[in-house]
Amino acid sequence: MAKVIFISKENVRDAWLSALAQVLYTGDEIKTEYDKPKEPPSKDATVLIEIKNPMSNPIKRKDKILRIKSKYGNSYEVYGNMADTFLIGSIQSGYIEEIMDGTNDHYIWESGASFPYSYHDRIFNYTPFSLEDTIHANYEVELVDNEFVKKHQKLIKAEKIKSTPDSNTWKLRNGVEFDLDKKISEQIGIEKLPLDILEFPKINQIEYIIQKLKKSPFSRRAQAITWRPLIDPYHVDPPCLQRIYMRIKEGKLIMQTTWRSRDLFRAWEANVNGMVRIQKNVADRLGVEIGHYLDFSNSLHIYGVNIPEVKDMFNRMKNRGETLPSEVIELIEKKENI
Repeated sequence: MAKVIFISKENVRDAWLSALAQVLYTGDEIKTEYDKPKEPPSKDATVLIEIKNPMSNPIKRKDKILRIKSKYGNSYEVYGNMADTFLIGSIQSGYIEEIMDGTNDHYIWESGASFPYSYHDRIFNYTPFSLEDTIHANYEVELVDNEFVKKHQKLIKAEKIKSTPDSNTWKLRNGVEFDLDKKISEQIGIEKLPLDILEFPKINQIEYIIQKLKKSPFSRRAQAITWRPLIDPYHVDPPCLQRIYMRIKEGKLIMQTTWRSRDLFRAWEANVNGMVRIQKNVADRLGVEIGHYLDFSNSLHIYGVNIPEVKDMFNRMKNRGETLPSEVIELIEKKENI
């Protein structure tokens, strides 16, 4: 039976440590598509994590809040564990700016092979298909069937179809009209359109969320997605983040994210630091406080090659006398016979 874990903690650090221990010692063993032939399987579970106060307990050094400087000159409070070198390195390399400002979006079209997508681009400039997608799949867009358009009841009710004994006219936006008694292809001079040449609208989904919650704070529709069904199934590296959901409850903005797959040891805390800053930005725009951050991963995993590093990190923290969540101590002592 597949392992399912629920964790509820006050802060990012304790949530990460608890998730690491529970996935490491109770998760399923399963191979991944990235493993080399002789590498051990990953530890994997479906995990729901609630962080009650996501911007509490920033990393400190000698009782002073530590601010990590990024390569762009900005400095940030960081939420998590100082032992997470991947978190610190991500902040230093500009991960917050990448998420919030799109500083790396240009690599999507300027790099030859790397950087297939960015979360900023997918969230703030969402489009169902983009020019770089054409290297993975090709589509041709066929023109609609005239007879089907004529009989479409929703179009008729919306008065998009004007019918007289002598003609049937389809009224589109911006004054464009088609004579449905003639082939549309004859009127525009083309039978099919290659999807490659179309420039789709770009949707700022965070702006939509803000405007939606301003109008209806209780709305259940304030969400953003990243997945492009036309292309992402064919990507070698499709986005892990799938969906962001926000709502105001008891005067606070809650944020919930859904991830199809997640590297718990090397990426989770950095991801959360980016996500909660989106949450804080939206909350500030709405004039409310932030509530919980809820993080759901279909597959939250520790790669087999990283398992010794995770165990070593726990041992070092234990030997230094650092405070660990009680369930982490119990699992370590039970599984490692310490």
